[in-house]
Amino acid sequence: MGLGWIDAKDLSRHIEDLQAATRNAANDAAERRVKNVVDPFASLLVATTFGLKKRKQLTKTQDAESALRGMSNAIGRFHQSVLASVDGWEDHDAGYDLECVQRNVVAEVKNKWNTMNATNRQKVEEDLETATRQRGRAWQAYLVLVLPKEPGRYERPLRPRVFEVDGASFYHKVTGDPNAIHDLFDQLCDAVSPSSAIARHCRRVLAGSLPPRE
Repeated sequence: MGLGWIDAKDLSRHIEDLQAATRNAANDAAERRVKNVVDPFASLLVATTFGLKKRKQLTKTQDAESALRGMSNAIGRFHQSVLASVDGWEDHDAGYDLECVQRNVVAEVKNKWNTMNATNRQKVEEDLETATRQRGRAWQAYLVLVLPKEPGRYERPLRPRVFEVDGASFYHKVTGDPNAIHDLFDQLCDAVSPSSAIARHCRRVLAGSLPPRE
């Protein structure tokens, strides 16, 4: 395992942390589902729509949905940790996620374009704008959407010195490699995929979710 822009031991550790976090999300799914109050209307409709005739099938499906919420947080943290391991970048995790003093950049990393509602998004943008003002005129901030709404590379202004950027473009900025996020996914597939069929399927999903390689 190895990528030119991150130490192999660091990457292995981040993958192990990701696996542990997702296992915890799966193990806690049933408790979290019950704690959040089970919707009987949704339960009935899920069973009807997907042809689930046994209670265990239904609860397993609902547990999977519950686990995915926790896994999404773990994936976001994985990206943050990986990027913070690149030379010059640091894990900040208070007010924003990443900082690079040499390049006068701060960033907040979100796993997917729809993980924030309007109120959350406004707060994130305000915090990033505040961070740039506190650090001086040379500083810029990025709101990174690892999985953008459309699979294209872009960077657009949100506020003075605050920009929104897709994950592939931001990985390029951080690492200098335009295909860094694609190579990272390949490494993750090799490390954790339970079968070659699943790996092939997930790589096809990647092709429809991220900009193509350059």
